Amino acid sequence: MNAATYALFSVLTFSTAAIGFTYFARKVSPLWMNSFKCVVALICCVIGLMLTGGTLEHSLVSAWPFILSGVIGLNFADWLLFSAYKRMGPARTLVLAGFQPLMAGGFSYFVWGEKVFAIQLVAIVFLIGCLFLFSYEGFKRSGQWETQGLIYALCGVFLDCVGVLITRYGFKSAPQIDGIEGNYLRILGAFASFIVLWALRSNGWRELRQGFAKLSQKELGIAVVASFFGTFLSLVFYLEAIKIGPLALVTSVVLADPMMSTLFECLWVRAWPSGYLWLALGSFALAMVFVFMPQILGL
Repeated sequence: MNAATYALFSVLTFSTAAIGFTYFARKVSPLWMNSFKCVVALICCVIGLMLTGGTLEHSLVSAWPFILSGVIGLNFADWLLFSAYKRMGPARTLVLAGFQPLMAGGFSYFVWGEKVFAIQLVAIVFLIGCLFLFSYEGFKRSGQWETQGLIYALCGVFLDCVGVLITRYGFKSAPQIDGIEGNYLRILGAFASFIVLWALRSNGWRELRQGFAKLSQKELGIAVVASFFGTFLSLVFYLEAIKIGPLALVTSVVLADPMMSTLFECLWVRAWPSGYLWLALGSFALAMVFVFMPQILGL
């Protein structure tokens, strides 16, 4: 499969899981859901590596970029994104991921010399339009501008982009590492940092146990499935795409996430998207036209 196909499979699996992540972030907490999906994904990675003959041991020289990107991307970035899910829902949060290909393209231009075209910067205007629409929607609904959720989302997108860039560096430095091994090392780094976080929190271990007590056995099963799709399977596909494809292309394909998440969110709440969300999706689509314009024009 090529990079775009891997990225598309990543979109389909993650968009499905995002609904579950949102539900449990609201019912328990974003940090609890983030920690739980990390544990499930770590177990899946270990089993996957044992079944495929992969290795669980890597030198620190080749492993450190993946471990660091896991701490940044799978811990802090996802924690912020789940906090945004809790306030705004997955569809609105993932629309703001439209900034990521521009961030990644800018970094990869300066670091790896990958092409970035000036016309793609026009997309920023339409993405800022999305920010305004979501904030204004919050004002019309509650009398307050939605700023906290937007800040969570944008900071999460930025840190996720940083994690992606460090992961790309890891693959360039150690090309023998495949998607499952890279995902395992990233999750291992995130898992270690979660242990530190819960230990430092006041009554952290008690809070962690109480999270399980809030859920029924059926809900725990759903949380496991969401974690498998959203943090294991989705990221294996995503890392393979990052390894073999240009970052701007991969992150652009992943931007199908908002459309899929909007569909699943509407099915979940059994309601049509609001007028503001429709306008934001239209603005997002125009932004993506400019992101993809070089490919459309054959530049």
